[in-house]
Amino acid sequence: MLGLTALFLVGSTFVSLGLEGGSGILLHVTQNIWLALLVYPVLYLLSFLLLALMVPHMEEFEGWSKGLVVLAMILVPIAAVVVTYQTYSGLDQRALHARGREERATVTDVYWVDQGADPPSHAAQLADLSGQPLPGTVSGDGLKAGQAVTVTVDPRGEIPVLLGTPSTGSGNFRTAGITAGVEILFLAWAAYRGAADRLATKTTHEPRPTQRPDDVRT
Repeated sequence: MLGLTALFLVGSTFVSLGLEGGSGILLHVTQNIWLALLVYPVLYLLSFLLLALMVPHMEEFEGWSKGLVVLAMILVPIAAVVVTYQTYSGLDQRALHARGREERATVTDVYWVDQGADPPSHAAQLADLSGQPLPGTVSGDGLKAGQAVTVTVDPRGEIPVLLGTPSTGSGNFRTAGITAGVEILFLAWAAYRGAADRLATKTTHEPRPTQRPDDVRT
């Protein structure tokens, strides 16, 4: 049973974290919001299906076991999205830290952005010292038009301008690692229950040895 549990856990962890890390790298490379909107629902669906396959008799659980099933169904998909997003954000920060160029810029405009049901937010448009607009916008909180600021610009133009100096991205990767640890704990429990279910099913369906008539003693 321990061997089967280990096999399930290693396989599910490889599939889950490999997919989440790969998705984060893909989002970092493409910088495409529409791809992000596609990736996140797919991660939710795959995480749910993985747990459903690992624990096939979820309707039979009672008490705290059923509570753990429900909690796993909620936390594992959320963890999948968090790992992907933090990996993506950490790669952005690391790329700017590695190749970004610090420049002085001027705030050309500060305006409100309608967030729909959420409260409106401030956004600021920047330009370099020559007056050339910089790609992307930054948070306009605390900024005024005409103010001089320090920004970090990606020379390749793949990542939007960042106000200030970028971090190494280590904080994002640390958050991703902690979240992945929580995910693995629930996957370990699901692997254990899945192994127990399969062994119990195999034992139940094993044919019993038949007794020949001549073996019967009178």
